[in-house]
This record gives sequence, C-alpha cells and structure tokens, in this order.
Amino acid sequence: MPRNSTPLTEEESSVKGILTPFLGENIISAKDIPKSEEWPTFSGEGEYNHIEFIRTIDMLQEDFHIPDEIIVGKLHSLFTRTAKKWYYKMRQDHGKHDWSWWKSEMITKWANNSWRFKMENAFESAIFNSEKDKSLT
Repeated sequence: MPRNSTPLTEEESSVKGILTPFLGENIISAKDIPKSEEWPTFSGEGEYNHIEFIRTIDMLQEDFHIPDEIIVGKLHSLFTRTAKKWYYKMRQDHGKHDWSWWKSEMITKWANNSWRFKMENAFESAIFNSEKDKSLT
C-alpha cells in the first residue's frame, strides 16, 4: 500500500472486488453507475411489461458495465408491490442467483398464456393487410 493512502473500508474493498474484472479498458467507478432512483421499477401488476423492464436493466448493464452482483443487489428496491412479494418468496425459496436466472424466472412468471395472447393480438392488428387497409400512397 502506498505510504499516504488510507486502507479501504470493508465496503469499499467489497465493491472493488466486484468491479476489478471490469477495470482496464472499461474503467468503472461506483459513482458512474446510475443511482437507484434512475433505474426502472417493476410492480408485476396491471398493464405491466416485464420485457421492457428486463431490456432496460440489460441496457444499463451493458452501457455501464454493471456486474450481476450489483444488479441482483438492487432487485429488492426495483421490484414493488406484487413483484416485490414474489421476489422475497423466490429469494427465500431459491437463494441468491445471478441476473440471468432472475430474468428467466420473471419470464416464466409473467409471460403466461394470457400475456402471450394479448401480444399476439396486438402484433396481428399492427400488420398491414392490403385487402383491409388503405395504402398511404
């Protein structure tokens, strides 16, 4: 350790250990990671869109080189209402897992037959049909 430096706290050491693989060409600092209030939340209720939530988290991970440990550590505050109850139950039953496991579980939970039917209908109604729809030209 350099002469004038202060030792890292346990928390700083832990964060440095998580971020070390990302240092180098993709230098990342904890201050560069968006604050929790800048992340999307997911309630699992009403007109929810789990796919949009997952894609947004994936983009944040890619853009800011955020390790899985940080994403998974934020899930308790990103999930709200029904999704938060589901998260706590899943965490209690299955323990700690990486982000890809949580994505898979979210898709299993919220991409049910009703949701798929709704998405298929929206897609089919958005397709241009030359017999029913008028051309713009």
